[in-house]
Amino acid sequence: MLNPILSFSATRRMRTFRMLAVLAVSVLVMLGVALLILGGLFSDGVSMAQMRSGYSCCVALFAAQFVLIVLIAPAMTSGAIAGERERQTLELLLVTNTGPLRIVTGKVLESLAFLALLILSGMPVMCLTMLTGGVTILQILMGEGFLLCCAFGAVCVGVFASSLTRSTVLSTILCYLMILAIGALTTLPAFTGYPQRITDVLYDPKQYKALTSFGAVLMISPFLLMNPGYGLFALVQSVSGLLTQSLNERGWGRILATWMTMDKAGLDTVTLLSGGMIVAAGVLLTLLAALRLRQSRG
Repeated sequence: MLNPILSFSATRRMRTFRMLAVLAVSVLVMLGVALLILGGLFSDGVSMAQMRSGYSCCVALFAAQFVLIVLIAPAMTSGAIAGERERQTLELLLVTNTGPLRIVTGKVLESLAFLALLILSGMPVMCLTMLTGGVTILQILMGEGFLLCCAFGAVCVGVFASSLTRSTVLSTILCYLMILAIGALTTLPAFTGYPQRITDVLYDPKQYKALTSFGAVLMISPFLLMNPGYGLFALVQSVSGLLTQSLNERGWGRILATWMTMDKAGLDTVTLLSGGMIVAAGVLLTLLAALRLRQSRG
C-alpha cells in the first residue's frame, strides 16, 4: 500500500506552479551552461580544444547539480517534522495507524521524489556532452545515480534535523550546520596522513604495481567514502581525467596519496562505494528520526 504521507504530500506538491517553475528554471540554467561551453561546436570550424569541451561541460553540469542539491535539500526538508509540530498536527498523525517510521519515510520519499525529478529532468541536457564523443552514456547514468544517492543523503539529514527541533527556522539552520560538519569531518582522513605501511606501498613503485584494487579499497577510510565531495571527485576524474597531470606534477603530499589510492581502487568503484555509503548513512538517519518521533509519542 502506498505510504499515505507520500501520497498526500506528493499530490499537493505536484499541483503547484512553483514546482513547475523550479524545474523549468533548473533545466534552462543547465541548458545555458551547456550552450555556453559547447557553443563552439556549432560553428563552421571546430578545434581540438573545442572537441574536448564535452568533458568540461559534463563536469560543470555535475558540479552545478551537486551544489543545487546541497542548497535545496535543507530548505525542502526543514519543515518536514518541525512544521507539523508548529501546526500542531504531529500529535494527530502519531495517534493514527501511521507509525513513526512510515511518517518519516513518507517525508523522506516526498522530498527525494522532487529532487529526483529535478535531477532526471536535466538528463537531455547532460546528453549534449556526448556530442564530442568523449563522454559516454554509462558515465552520465553513473553520475546521475550518484547525484540521486547524494540527494537521498541530504534529504535524510534534513528530516533528521527536523525531528530534533520544534521550529522550522532552527531546523533549517541545524540542517545546514550538520551538512557542513559531515562534509568537514569526513574530509579529515585525506589530510591527517596515512600510516607508514600505506605510504610505503604507495611510494614504492614495485609494491604499488602489485597492489590489487581490493587492497586499495581497504586502504580508503570509510569516513572518506561517506564524503559526497570525495565521490564527486572520483566521478569527475573518471569522466574527464582533468586533475591527473596536476597531481602527478605537483605532488601535494597527502592529497597525492589519496589520489593514488583512489586511482588504484578504480574511480568507478570508488564512486559506487561512496554512493552506497551515503545511502547507508541516510537510512541510519531515517531510523534515528523515526526513533525520535516514537519517543515524542511516548
